[in-house]
This record gives sequence, structure tokens and C-alpha cells, in this order.
Amino acid sequence: MNAASPLIDARRFHFPRGLAEECMEIMRTQGQEGAEVFVALSGKVSDDGTEVAFRRALVPEQTCYKSPHGLLVKIKGEAIFALNQECYAADEVLAGQIHAHPDRAYHSIADDELALIRLPGGLSIVVPYFATGPMRPRRWSVNQLSADGVWRRRRWKVKVKLT
Repeated sequence: MNAASPLIDARRFHFPRGLAEECMEIMRTQGQEGAEVFVALSGKVSDDGTEVAFRRALVPEQTCYKSPHGLLVKIKGEAIFALNQECYAADEVLAGQIHAHPDRAYHSIADDELALIRLPGGLSIVVPYFATGPMRPRRWSVNQLSADGVWRRRRWKVKVKLT
């Protein structure tokens, strides 16, 4: 395991189906209002650092802005700090985030710059169409923060498995 980030070597992420369904419902409900919402995912990292088991969905205080150019979600630093404190107290790490776009799933420039996740190896998952319809992880955009601070789509290198 890398001392700089406990997530840097993570390649397998276990996402309990019930937790994924909870996230989908949160995103779907906000989507009905025409708004995006970010859900943080806390988890436990395996001893060898290669696997992460998501445990909880946490919704930080946030504001969704709507404009003719699209949607933007902002989360203040204090809310991110509180998330990290909550994860630390539970002996977990803030390992992922998930949100839905109104149309196709992709990691936007705003998603890159305003991400909750700052630990290299952490995941950012984007779900299309405000999470409506059946849950289809193959349609999600799965992105991982690399050691150089760049978000990269990891369709084949990282496995997100519903368990």
C-alpha cells in the first residue's frame, strides 16, 4: 500500500447493490427537480491496498446551480472536511463519489475541478440520464484520480462490481 494515498493501488471496488440502489434513488429524486447531487462513498481498503469495499453513502451540504450553460454543484470546504472527519471516525476513507448528469455520462471539466475526492486512486462515477431506468454500470463513466492529479476514465483498468 502506498503511504501517500491508501487508494493509489486500488483496482477493484465493491459496491453493495443496496448501497448503489440508495445512491441511484438520491440522484433520481434530485434529477426530477432538474438538479444534480453528489453522493460521497466511504469505504474500507484491503490490507494490500488493491481493493476497496464501499460501505456508506454520504450526502454533504451542497448547492446546485442551473444556468443556460448547464448544471454546476458546489460543495464548500467545510462540508468536505466534515465528510473526511466522519470517515476517519468510522475507520473508513472517502474513496469515491457518484453523481448523475441529465444526459450522457462523462467526467466534465467542472467534475475534474470540483471533485470531492482528492486522494489519488479515488473514484468518480457519473451516471447518465439522472439515474432513471434500470441500474446499468456499463453505462456509467468510471474515472480514477491518478497520482499526477488528473482524472482518467478507467473503463477496463478498474473494476466496479455490484455485490
